[in-house]
Amino acid sequence: MKPRSLPLALLLLFLSLVAQAASEAERRLDHFFRSIQSVQADFVQEVHDEKGRLLRKARGRFELLRPGRFRWDYTEPSPQQIVSDGQYLWIYDQELAQVTVKKLGKALGASPLLLLSEPRSVRDDFIITDTREHDGVAWMELIPKLKDTDFTRIEVGLTNEGVKEMHLTDQFGQNTVIRFEHLRINQPIDAGDFLFTPPPEADVLGLDAER
Repeated sequence: MKPRSLPLALLLLFLSLVAQAASEAERRLDHFFRSIQSVQADFVQEVHDEKGRLLRKARGRFELLRPGRFRWDYTEPSPQQIVSDGQYLWIYDQELAQVTVKKLGKALGASPLLLLSEPRSVRDDFIITDTREHDGVAWMELIPKLKDTDFTRIEVGLTNEGVKEMHLTDQFGQNTVIRFEHLRINQPIDAGDFLFTPPPEADVLGLDAER
């Protein structure tokens, strides 16, 4: 079974945070929304059901470059690419040889993904309901103010090195755990990394309608 692709900003918004205590985590989180320019990292993604049983696991790598450019490359268990060039969002499923494209604004809608494109306070889009520290990890619980998002709760765990984990709970009680590795913050990224050309053998859906 293919891993479900997560709304990207929910995975990328917190990647450069550093904290020593819960109050510092909140300050750093707010600072990130306003100041982050680029992120590069590897990730491990696990999805658990409402009883904690592992449903699927995936690995990959992503890059983020403001404003509005990101790419999310799944490498295991099935190759998949999600690329935004700042204008269009491209989703390429290699096994299906299929590309889906949408205008970025239409794809993101009124979602927290818009935070990728403009600096703003975390409190503009989330309610911070809990901040605590456990075993050296500062945790924050965020509730999206928008009611039509895929996730009802987001927990972010931060260490001195940066984000350690994110836990995202959806409307069905499933919990997605994201663990981050090899983080690089505000390092140079080639803007060409965010250009996507559909492979000649792939069927492209949505391109004519969007343009």
